[in-house]
Amino acid sequence: MHLGLFLRILRSRFGLILSILAITLASAAAASFLMPKVYAPSAVLFVDVKSLDPVLGGTVNSPQTVRGQLATQVEIIQSDRVVHGVIREIGLDKRPDIVQAWMKDTDGQGDIVSWLAKGMLKRLSVTPSNEGSTLTISYESTDPQAATDITNAFARHYIRATLSLRAAPAKESADYFEKQVEVYRQRLREAQKKMSAFQQASGIVATDERLDIENQRLQELSSQLVAIQSQASESRSRQNAITSQGRESMPEVVQNQLVQSLKSELGRAEAKLQELSSRLGPNHPQYQSAEAEVQVLRSRLNAEIDKVSRSILANSQINVQRESEIRRALDVQRTRVLQMKKDRDQLTGLEREVADAQKALDLVSQRLTQTNLESQAPQSNVSILAPALVPSEPARPKPVLNMVVGAFVGLLLGLLAALSIETFKRPVRTADDLLQTLELPVLAVLPPAGTRRAQRLIGSTGPTITPPSLRLGN
Repeated sequence: MHLGLFLRILRSRFGLILSILAITLASAAAASFLMPKVYAPSAVLFVDVKSLDPVLGGTVNSPQTVRGQLATQVEIIQSDRVVHGVIREIGLDKRPDIVQAWMKDTDGQGDIVSWLAKGMLKRLSVTPSNEGSTLTISYESTDPQAATDITNAFARHYIRATLSLRAAPAKESADYFEKQVEVYRQRLREAQKKMSAFQQASGIVATDERLDIENQRLQELSSQLVAIQSQASESRSRQNAITSQGRESMPEVVQNQLVQSLKSELGRAEAKLQELSSRLGPNHPQYQSAEAEVQVLRSRLNAEIDKVSRSILANSQINVQRESEIRRALDVQRTRVLQMKKDRDQLTGLEREVADAQKALDLVSQRLTQTNLESQAPQSNVSILAPALVPSEPARPKPVLNMVVGAFVGLLLGLLAALSIETFKRPVRTADDLLQTLELPVLAVLPPAGTRRAQRLIGSTGPTITPPSLRLGN
């Protein structure tokens, strides 16, 4: 269908289209004025939606999280907990007209509050924002004041529900953490008791100070052992020298002044005895006196040399004994230090257990305090940005919008009716219509009377005749 034919159809069916359009507009106008007025006040609420950053630990807003949280909040608003609270607060379940309607609808079977909740949810609208974190609550009713009161009641009960939903788990968590505090406190007492008993058993009070003293004593004994070992080695060398080289060759004997003095006197006495032996006989009193003096000096010299030798031997024995005693003391001290280190390590472990128990107790106590505060928190993460106000105009019907929609629908129905009639009962308006209807060739087309345009009588190549040369009849 080309545009010209469409325009001719519209022109020929203009009355039908106009009639249908008028009927549709009249119906839309009548419906707009006959429909009851419905009011839908709205309350806007802000939801503080936060999520935890797993890297930085701070709170960030995630679009996906916000959308999910808002969807959850919509379900909370539409839950029986909130709807039943609104019904009981306003007292809808006590109104005689509603009770009568419930009795008529259900014959008194079931719960009137649940019956009311189903009807109210049909008139309740909760719309989350696309970009932000706000919710819009709207309730439809023929009474603007009632609609406003119910909308604000939904907002209040929703806030109470969110607060209760946050406080109830926090209260349960607080009870759990309170029990855990007692458990960790008992663990701390046991760890402290165990550490105290070990300190009393081992005698360790100040671990660092006593261990430092014992280590210092161990170092002193080690130094003494090294020194006495040197002295003992020297004493053994002198003792061996006495055996191998003789007593008189010892430095202590050679350097002894008394020994040297006795040797000098012995030498003079022997020289005198030798002189007397050349002049006197062995029975002479002077010879015998000189010989007795030589023997006395030799005895004194031998006694002094023996004394020095015995001193060297005794000193060697003393050094060996002292070495043995210091070695035993060193072994005992080393064992004591090792035991103290072992005790200290064990005590350090016990102290770590006490510190860990204290840290765990502090963490659980801190969590208990936090959950107690959360369970008693008077504020929710939802706040009312704009409460519902009594609307001055109804939400529907809207006469202007209805008239526009009626005009569009009427025009569309008129066009459909015109095209339908044209399809089922198509008139002959052009040569093409005649050709399709009679299936006969068209020889000429007569122009309408009064036309001034040139017309071809036969086909598209015939002669052109300009009115008024063309005449009908005689």
